[in-house]
Amino acid sequence: MVIIFFDLVMVALLFSGVGAAFAIGLMGYRGNTHVAWNKVCNVFDRFCHQVVAAIILSTVAALMFFLLVVLAALNLHKKH
Repeated sequence: MVIIFFDLVMVALLFSGVGAAFAIGLMGYRGNTHVAWNKVCNVFDRFCHQVVAAIILSTVAALMFFLLVVLAALNLHKKH
């Protein structure tokens, strides 16, 4: 059960990392007028496509890891 707990902590860290990457990617896409940051995607178009692909793949990987943790917990529960 301790390993399942630490796996769930890792899932939470993965999802928070994906959320932070999404927030920064969105700021690069839209810019921020409050701090006078300009848009980046109209200058570095290829970079923004790579950021979107990385965020999508990271989200899919985090979901797969979460499903693996759930399956491991169910398997552990069946044995007892």
